[in-house]
Amino acid sequence: MLARLKRERDLTIIVTTHYMDEADKLCDRIAIIDHGKLAALDSPLKLKASIPGKNILEVSFSGAPNNWADTLRALPEVAEVKSQENIFRISTNNGPRTTLDLLETARDANVAVASLSLQSTTLDDVFVYYTGHQLRDALQAPSTAESPYLMKRGGM
Repeated sequence: MLARLKRERDLTIIVTTHYMDEADKLCDRIAIIDHGKLAALDSPLKLKASIPGKNILEVSFSGAPNNWADTLRALPEVAEVKSQENIFRISTNNGPRTTLDLLETARDANVAVASLSLQSTTLDDVFVYYTGHQLRDALQAPSTAESPYLMKRGGM
C-alpha cells in the first residue's frame, strides 16, 4: 500500500518500522534512532555506502595452501579476511572487483573455488555499525526480574 501511495502521489510519508528491508525499498531517507538519539540520517544508498567493508564474499576452496588467507588479504579493496575451517569471509570495499581478482588469483594458483557468494551491505549492517548492537537485541523486552516495578512473592 505504501509503495502504491509513493508511486501515485507526491507525499511525504513517515513510517516507523523495524523491518529494515522494507525501509530500504520504500524510504527516500532513513533515520537510525537508538535509545532516543539520532545515530544516522540519510538515503538508504548513502547510509550503506557510509560504513566500511561494504560487501562480504564468502568463499570455500579446494587445494588452498596454508598461507591462502594472506594471499586473499593482499587482493585490492580487501578490508579484512576471516577464516574458519575451509570457509573464508572477505570484507571488501568493492565486491565486483575483489570477486574478479579472487577468481584470477585462484586460477593462477591452481586453487579450485568450491563455493562463492557475495553479500551486499544491508540496513541491518548500518544499524549495527551506528548503534553497536543488533536490532533484535534492542527489541527484546527486559526480563521481569530486572523490572523495578515488580516484587517477587514471599518478600521484598
